Amino acid sequence: MGRFRRFINNYELKEIPLLGRRYTWSNQQEAPTLVKLERILCTADWECMFPDCILQSHATELSDHCPLILGLRDNVQGKRRFHFESFWIQLPGFQDTITNSWNKPVHTVCPLERISIKLKRLTRALQSWSYSQVGNVKNQLAVAREVLHRLEIAQDSRPSSLEEDWLHKKLKHHCLALASLERTIACLRSRIRYLQEGDANPSFFHLQASCRKKKKFIPKLKNGDQIVTSQEEKQQVLHDYYDNLIGTVLMRDTSLDLQFFHRPGLDLSSLDAPIFDDEVWATIASLPPDRAPGPDGYTGR
Repeated sequence: MGRFRRFINNYELKEIPLLGRRYTWSNQQEAPTLVKLERILCTADWECMFPDCILQSHATELSDHCPLILGLRDNVQGKRRFHFESFWIQLPGFQDTITNSWNKPVHTVCPLERISIKLKRLTRALQSWSYSQVGNVKNQLAVAREVLHRLEIAQDSRPSSLEEDWLHKKLKHHCLALASLERTIACLRSRIRYLQEGDANPSFFHLQASCRKKKKFIPKLKNGDQIVTSQEEKQQVLHDYYDNLIGTVLMRDTSLDLQFFHRPGLDLSSLDAPIFDDEVWATIASLPPDRAPGPDGYTGR
């Protein structure tokens, strides 16, 4: 047992959580003894390769041990969320993209609707500009590393030309810049505020960013005596539940006398007071610079 524990510690193995059950073995007696005997361990590298892994249980059938099923969850690609990246401010063309999108006319009278339309239009403009200016950082880094690797393999069998030496140096600097950019994006999305940027570990921050998805994942739903696990069935169960809950009018046996619970009204005249520019700028200045407080994805920057 001591060697087994040292093996786990040396390889830094972690347990994949089992969904749906707490125990995996029973002695099948009238007052059963329940124990968790079976566990699935993995390394951090394996978890980075399969971040959507899911461990579920199956019926014991003839055995008293519970079979474990390790697979991938239903990966449903929803609408991609907008993330305002802080490094965009330092790239050329950022201010021009903002100005051109914001100054386009909006044909509406309501000021709140005008702001909403402008922000949605600005989101599309920034996404298009980022795709053309930055692109997919992960794919670019993978291509640069592959070309750099092939150049280094060629150097083992023959001398390099001047053009190859120049390309080798350029790819070195390009990989360094892309790796730094990838690390910055991972740090901003990890939501770990107590770590300094100098202590950032890219794989660790990627795991922290994907950890939120695992917490939000619903592996199964119980609908009466039926348990559903597929994505389509879970969506249908949730839709039917809330449709019946909202669309059903229940007759009440008793009613409340609202006059009995009446209390003196509050003075709400301050809600109609005009909003001044100083209040708006004070609110904007209090926003966290690298965090998006709302669902639109825009940070304090």
